[in-house]
Amino acid sequence: MEKIYYNNPLLKRSSELRKDENFLKNILNSENVNFIPMRGDENYFISGKEEIKPLILKKQELELCTKEINLDKMIFLGKINEKFYFSINIKSKIEKNNLEIDQGDIITDQLRNVIGSLTELDSSYLALAKGMIFWHERNKFCGVCGSKTKTEEAGFVLKCVNKNCNESHFPRTDPAIITLVSNKDKVLLARSSRFPQKMYSTLAGFVEPGESLELALKREVYEEVGVNVNKIEYFQSQPWPFPASLMLGFFAETEDTDLNVDKNEIEDANWFDISQLKDLTHPDITDGFKLPRFDSIARRLVNDWIRRHE
Repeated sequence: MEKIYYNNPLLKRSSELRKDENFLKNILNSENVNFIPMRGDENYFISGKEEIKPLILKKQELELCTKEINLDKMIFLGKINEKFYFSINIKSKIEKNNLEIDQGDIITDQLRNVIGSLTELDSSYLALAKGMIFWHERNKFCGVCGSKTKTEEAGFVLKCVNKNCNESHFPRTDPAIITLVSNKDKVLLARSSRFPQKMYSTLAGFVEPGESLELALKREVYEEVGVNVNKIEYFQSQPWPFPASLMLGFFAETEDTDLNVDKNEIEDANWFDISQLKDLTHPDITDGFKLPRFDSIARRLVNDWIRRHE
């Protein structure tokens, strides 16, 4: 069973508690709470010789890092087992000598840079913390009237302070389709200039207003490589907090084999058979290629297609 990152059922979001300020304030002052610090859009980690793990603070440790330990500065992430989790954005760097850390150094980094060292559960609460802090940082002012916003419902609502406006703002997630297109015994992979060197991946794009997932898929594939698809099959979804997407994975088939690549979007595209996917070689690609990141739904689409056709 492949690991699925950035989402895990063991993290109970406990959304029914977000409006219960008295309960959450009591939790903040209890021993039954962990704090996940952020520094802007980067997560905090403890980097040792052989592993990297999340930096998780207790109340007394957090007090050494910031004085702003109150509900309107926190985001309630939920509950894991018997512990409640909150996230807080700490803009001054957390120093190791303030904490009881015997081994390793405190670092900040982008979550996907260290994902290979983390568990699926770790990735889930770190992704939620990252996504929510990103949203907060970009919505300090009301998008309707321009007044400041204030935190409500444990960080999941930002309310305009202008009483004449009183608009409530909610976390935004941008839906995007991602699809592995096949023709008989081959699949279509492409690369963008934005990709890591040598990497080829599945086709993807954002869903536009008033557009279904299926129509978005057909439009994106035709726009990028000039083929028409049919027999669309839903696969899985995955949150992708880089910065705020929900990837909706599909398989699709086409009878077209000739490609008309949009060079503004796609650097190169090719058809790959199963042996080429396994060997990471292709006659039209010098020195081989790489498959999508192991933590992505794109990689799971490719791996699942290989299993189906072995």
